[in-house]
Amino acid sequence: MEPAIEVRDLTVAYRERPVLWDIDLTVPSGVLMAIVGPNGAGKTTLIRAMLNLVAPAAGHVRIFGRPYASVKSSVGYVPQRGSVDWDFPANVLDVVLMGLYGKLGWIRRPGKAERALARRALQEVGMDHLVHRQISQLSGGQQQRVFLARALVQDARLYFMDEPLQGVDATTERAIIALLRALRSRQKTVVVVHHDLQTVPAYFDEVLLLNVRRIAGGPVSEVFTRENLRLTYGGRLTFLELPS
Repeated sequence: MEPAIEVRDLTVAYRERPVLWDIDLTVPSGVLMAIVGPNGAGKTTLIRAMLNLVAPAAGHVRIFGRPYASVKSSVGYVPQRGSVDWDFPANVLDVVLMGLYGKLGWIRRPGKAERALARRALQEVGMDHLVHRQISQLSGGQQQRVFLARALVQDARLYFMDEPLQGVDATTERAIIALLRALRSRQKTVVVVHHDLQTVPAYFDEVLLLNVRRIAGGPVSEVFTRENLRLTYGGRLTFLELPS
């Protein structure tokens, strides 16, 4: 199958300081992939570069073999919860409907069919009982589920999710992982910035270990080793029970 993502020689710099340096990455279609690394490693920047939200200093990205601009309707994005203005005056249903604006355009208003799609997405994340609740009145875990529903309603082929499990309770975490696995079963590709190293082997098929440079990448069973993690984090991971 054609890879979902191909990144070649990607370098991103802020004020002439490299944040990502010479990254090569291939993500197969139909997998769950984690991006892990220490704070400041460039994980969010990598996602933003693949989404054409930051300009690279060098290199290129291909999504399903094409530039992002030509396939962006096939890509969904769930940003970090902390980067969103939750005081924006919108209810749950309105936020999910925003995921359809790429197909509808900003002039055409959502109709009955679009509202049915949004409600179905909310059912998938267990939030259909709160469709009229203001987004600012939700808990952190509920807000995260709503943003997942907004991505789901796009019916994308590829999803980027930036720390979707950060700060959620155990019930929400289980629900999100079940959802990611359901997406994989539909041959979707999901790329997740993830912080909990203990759960990587249980949750993901592939992993990218990143610290400005690509340390290692590939199937979790092959590259998620103590030595690669030591190279990524600087040797401060003795609590992990991993193969050498």
